[in-house]
Amino acid sequence: MGRLESGTYVQVIDTGRIGEVLSRERTNVVVEFCDVSSVCPEEYTFKDYQLKVVELPRIKTSQLGPLVRGEITLTEITNGTHLLPEYVEVDSKAYRINAKDMLIGVKHYDGMPVEDVYRWLEAIMIVEEEMHFPTDVGENIVDAVTEKDIISYAYGEMSELRWDLCDFDPVELPEDAFKLIKDILGTWVESDGKEYSDFIKQVIAEQFDDNDIDKQSEATQKLYKECLDYCCDVKKDPKSIQRRGYCYYCGTKIYPNDWVKARDAFIDYYQMTGDASAANTLGYIYYYGRCNGGVPEYEQAFKYFSIGHAYTYFESTYKLADMLAHGYGVVKDGESANHLYYSVYKQNYKRFIRGDFECKFADAALRMGNCFKDEIGARKDLEMAYFYYLQADYAIRERTKKANHYGDTVVFNGIQKALEETRKEYTETGRTEKFIYPGWTKWTLIKHRRCKLTIKELSNGVLAIDAKPLKRRDENEAPQMLITIPRADYCELKKKVRIKTAPNSRYGTLDEKPEIIFDSVEYDWDEKKTSFYLYDELAGEIYTEYYTLTAPAKKKHELSGEVHHFVSVLFEESGRCYDYLCDDPSVKVDDIVIVKGYDGEKPVKVVAVSDKYESELGLPLEKYKKIIRKK
Repeated sequence: MGRLESGTYVQVIDTGRIGEVLSRERTNVVVEFCDVSSVCPEEYTFKDYQLKVVELPRIKTSQLGPLVRGEITLTEITNGTHLLPEYVEVDSKAYRINAKDMLIGVKHYDGMPVEDVYRWLEAIMIVEEEMHFPTDVGENIVDAVTEKDIISYAYGEMSELRWDLCDFDPVELPEDAFKLIKDILGTWVESDGKEYSDFIKQVIAEQFDDNDIDKQSEATQKLYKECLDYCCDVKKDPKSIQRRGYCYYCGTKIYPNDWVKARDAFIDYYQMTGDASAANTLGYIYYYGRCNGGVPEYEQAFKYFSIGHAYTYFESTYKLADMLAHGYGVVKDGESANHLYYSVYKQNYKRFIRGDFECKFADAALRMGNCFKDEIGARKDLEMAYFYYLQADYAIRERTKKANHYGDTVVFNGIQKALEETRKEYTETGRTEKFIYPGWTKWTLIKHRRCKLTIKELSNGVLAIDAKPLKRRDENEAPQMLITIPRADYCELKKKVRIKTAPNSRYGTLDEKPEIIFDSVEYDWDEKKTSFYLYDELAGEIYTEYYTLTAPAKKKHELSGEVHHFVSVLFEESGRCYDYLCDDPSVKVDDIVIVKGYDGEKPVKVVAVSDKYESELGLPLEKYKKIIRKK
């Protein structure tokens, strides 16, 4: 007699009923019975002496095909127990699942009682390996649609149906339970493998987008285009129309850049769905005059950016602010522009310090810097401008490490130009920032959260204070602090920051431990005293003439990676320069080269030539575009 342990099959001696052991604790054995209901099996507890171990009849390889087609039932195979071992007895050649057998089975069980359908699906899932079902269910369909793909997606839907029956235990099988599965299988089988269903076409159309379709094989690109065009032109599927619009917007091998088609796609998508992301994209198309020979259409741009702004699309908000700042199609209003810029900056700052590096913080910080450099709703302040530009530079570098966003190269180059120009006028240097009052708490007191100071006494009465924000109960970790010191060219996210006091400083805490936890501060200018409070109760005090924060010394830049040849080219219309990879070493300053522009090939002038190690690049190598040829 075998052992009564989990997973073994047993028979109740008194009744002859057969079930599967779920668990055993000493002499008590919990047994599950599926003979009455497979969807909601029964569980009973027995004493071990009431049971005996039995071996279930195995399903044979010759029965697999009939089982799939519905010619034989689980009841017949298992002698009414509805318990099926996972191993199969070989009595014939191996059976391989096929779409035709699956379709026959689906038609047979369509409309039958829930129990019968569930048992059929359950049996197939148990012996799926012996039937040689595809193991890569749900993976991308590439090059061409095959029977394996049809079986894979039909099987995925069958599995979903099985779980739905198990979870919801319906009294009757829904009328459309097998509709999609029959469509997937029937279209393929009835066309002898020449056609596939709209569902499969939709799956293929959703597999890729403008970011990755060019990386696929030519056959896959052709298949993708056929399916995406069908979903757009025949099915009028909104998401497919949006997807094709982005392909035309960014330009791909199978959908070359076409601003008119992109615009029309997003207009259609917006009218069908009201999705404000389309309004945001349309705003950009009109703002830059993409369909108007480069002449901006500001009235339309303002209309669509206003919609995007109403739905809190940050790009729309700061582009509206750009229009107000420069008077593009509207009355110039620097104060309103400044207000909009800061609202985007503030919201994205919160995201950035919490690790959302793909947010719009770089774009917002760049524009805040412009406010203080170009006096947009603010007095000119080069230190503040440089402060924001450093943050923008740090943020765009973090963003490009994580993702490949359209336009990031333009943003990066704009930030570098702003840094370079501002540094010519802002000449202060030094690694140390001095605070007469506790201004450093602007970094630690993130939305009045609790912060912790750990204090260490150094020589001459100097106090070294390690400060960090503490996490809340609903957080996995506390946000970091974006420490920015313009004079030191320093900006970095830190979990902890070290502050030092002036000599001859002293501190006091309630429990005399060298630490203070606080959520607010007060400063007494007469006594040079900082009082720290936790929930409005005094938690500690520090007496000092001033505080200092010293930026770490810049690490020596080690050159590494391959050397690449770059040229800087000038776009005369905008006055902007961009770096391009160049495979032709003969290209020199003042040469005219051809690059890919928004409306096809464009001649531009070379203003600088350089060789750079990969470690010197501001952006990942794949972000840089290539010169097409020398004119």
